[in-house]
Amino acid sequence: MKKRIFSFVLFFFTIIGTSASVPKYAEIKPYNGRPTIHVNGQPVSPNFYALTHATGGRWSWEEVPQRNLKQFYDMGFRLFQVDLYFEDIWYEEKKELDIEKARKQLRGVLEVAPEAAIVLRVHTNAPYWWNKANRDECTEYADGPIQEEYQPGLPHNNEDFDNERSLRASLASEKWRKEAGERLKELCDGLAVSPEGDALIGMHISGGIYGEWHYWGFISHEPDTGKAMTTYFRKWLKNKYGNDKNLQKAWNRKDFTLTDATVPGTEERNTTHFGFFKDPQQDQRVIDYFTAQQEVVVEDIEYFSKIVKDKWPRPLITGVFYGYIHMTFNRQTVGGHLFIERILNCPTLDYLAAPQTYWNDSRAMGGSGNSRGIVESTLLHGKLWLDEMDNGEYQKKAFIDPVRYVERYDPDYAPLLRRCALFPLMRGIGLWYYDFGPRESLGWWDDPRYRKTIREEKELFDQRLHIPYKSEADLLYVWSMDNFYYLKPGYLPITFNVLDQSVEEALRSGVVGDHIYDFDLDKVNLDQYKAVIFMNNYVLTDAQKKFIKDKVAKNSRTLIFNYLTGITDGKKIDYALSEKLIDVKVKPAVAYAPQGVEFLNPGFRYDFDGTVDPMVVIDDPDAEPLAYLKGTKQVIAAKKKFPGYNVVFAALPINGTDVFRSIFKDAGCHVYNEANDFTYCNTGLLLIHTKDGGKRDIHLKNGKTLSLDLAPKSNTLLDANTGSIILK
Repeated sequence: MKKRIFSFVLFFFTIIGTSASVPKYAEIKPYNGRPTIHVNGQPVSPNFYALTHATGGRWSWEEVPQRNLKQFYDMGFRLFQVDLYFEDIWYEEKKELDIEKARKQLRGVLEVAPEAAIVLRVHTNAPYWWNKANRDECTEYADGPIQEEYQPGLPHNNEDFDNERSLRASLASEKWRKEAGERLKELCDGLAVSPEGDALIGMHISGGIYGEWHYWGFISHEPDTGKAMTTYFRKWLKNKYGNDKNLQKAWNRKDFTLTDATVPGTEERNTTHFGFFKDPQQDQRVIDYFTAQQEVVVEDIEYFSKIVKDKWPRPLITGVFYGYIHMTFNRQTVGGHLFIERILNCPTLDYLAAPQTYWNDSRAMGGSGNSRGIVESTLLHGKLWLDEMDNGEYQKKAFIDPVRYVERYDPDYAPLLRRCALFPLMRGIGLWYYDFGPRESLGWWDDPRYRKTIREEKELFDQRLHIPYKSEADLLYVWSMDNFYYLKPGYLPITFNVLDQSVEEALRSGVVGDHIYDFDLDKVNLDQYKAVIFMNNYVLTDAQKKFIKDKVAKNSRTLIFNYLTGITDGKKIDYALSEKLIDVKVKPAVAYAPQGVEFLNPGFRYDFDGTVDPMVVIDDPDAEPLAYLKGTKQVIAAKKKFPGYNVVFAALPINGTDVFRSIFKDAGCHVYNEANDFTYCNTGLLLIHTKDGGKRDIHLKNGKTLSLDLAPKSNTLLDANTGSIILK
């Protein structure tokens, strides 16, 4: 017995290292079919605890943060993350960085978690003093002047005014990039020779709004008309077009040249010529600008991540917030993450991350707690995805008495906490608990009942790490980022609807799906999927359409085209382009509000919030009607059979959990649960998260049916083969 205990202890310390004085190194490598963090050569489950960025809870050496760091350490956590801003250590009056403060931030973790492996979230934004001294390098806004009153730092958080027209270095500034890069090299050099640096296993490279690489002010404002961005845009245009003639032909206008081209203003950005789509033959100037703005952000990420990889003396992991598609405020074009394919192929990045979606129906009780990115594509490219769990505000007692201790535990929040951990870990990805709680004098999860459930999940997935990953999906969701270049950059009735509302409804259909980008369609095993649903793929190349026709449309598979799939190829926009792909005859219709859809079976009606324009109706005698335009007999959704495959085309986006389930079931997809709970299955585990509870018949893939009586506001984790309960 003693020999077995000694062997276990030896193995454990081999994984993480015996102390901060033994330098740690880390990589992300394949393990059991999924990208996995390896520390000192050994795989570890991707469970982190992270302090907040917010004033009052961000410094690791302070009393309440240390308490929470120790509690997670005592629960078995060895992976930790802390924030550090250049604003904190890059002073105007000093030539060198304040490396001691950076060391102190790491040291505070090690004081209570001596075996910690730490990822440092480094915010590369220039300090406010630098921005004041370099006004020509700063962001300007098309919709108004810089608001000088918005100054970061105490008594505010460093990030409080990022969504305003604040004074921030342009993400196109070569001077900022170079000088921040020099500071990053200095930080690496200083930490690498320190004892605290021995515990560092990674750097999370941050910039832009909230460190998430959104462009400054993007939600409500219109960046970036400043000198730095204008200079970058002109260089970008020269690289693309080469001469004035090519530029003027592409833009269909002669009032600009490569040397005097300007950044489009607000009115031009919001002008469209094909409903709410931009016409490449009339709107290429705006399409070009947003492409350039998106590319410069990726160049920043590539630049800083390469510095870290090159300068650190041991292998370490690098990550970045990128790849958000869900809940990006209808502003993906302006501040989103549209160069996702390039980021997924970036050799100096190891993981992508995002907070779990902020769409309330997903985030609240009964919802999926969905990731904001397209997870299975990330895994296909050998990169890990990490969810940031920052939902503690859903506790009724999240904001406590500032003077005295008040019990934190909220029984209505506890099921959310469990769901938000189980879903990502089942999915083959990871998460960190991002703790805003200390700024309210207590950690969000500082209660023994929360710690019990977190410990149980941690222990389970430490074990599950060694079980080979296996997707249980027979449905494939296909998504696009490129389509945003061709959409009006503001609220549209198809954006929140498709990206947030309807996908959440589909996730509760009882059918399990994988999610990929359209550029990865040729990388998956299509034989696994009974149905493929093209969610928002409004722009497709000829090569992509050919692949869909030749490779996807076969083997009795159902192809579901959700709205005007492939209506543009990036050169022109035309209904005929979509009609040729879907092989269902359509005719243009006048778009009006309110537009409603009436599905026949199941009977379900829904309206759109605003006018969906452009619009077609189905005019095909060989297609079976599935839904009508409300109040008419105009067909708005239909099914058409072809030799070897079927097509479902919806001329307005599909809504309704029962509708999605009916379409998926008709395609042959397995339905685990017909009660509209969030149900997910992967690698032999089956999760049911329910708000209302009640009796359920759960249909396993092996033919066995389970009769369960689920408690309201609960999670049930089952063995997907035997039906035995693993966690509740």
